[in-house]
Amino acid sequence: VLSNIIDNAVQVMPQGGELAIRVWSEDRATYISVRDTGPGIPEEVRSRIFEPLFTTRTKGTGLGLAVARRIIEAHHGEITASTSPNGGATFTIMLPLPESTQSGEPASSSSSVGG
Repeated sequence: VLSNIIDNAVQVMPQGGELAIRVWSEDRATYISVRDTGPGIPEEVRSRIFEPLFTTRTKGTGLGLAVARRIIEAHHGEITASTSPNGGATFTIMLPLPESTQSGEPASSSSSVGG
């Protein structure tokens, strides 16, 4: 998920720029934001960027952000995208923290990959 967002940010800044990643916890959730200094996301496409097969590039499948969103939502999280008035895009991911067990220890979580 993060590699897709970071790759997208790097691609929209071919002449270079800044990429900032911030991680914090608040209100029983962990947040990850990825901000770039690229051109931002045009308002007319912002509502479609998470749709499967939607892309604004000549190369690309339009699946990256759609798959990222599905993975995040499968973990009961959310992803949002915004553009700064001065340019640049910010993607923010929210993932809920697991409930604590009665002993006060964090609950464990596992998932399987592959087959």
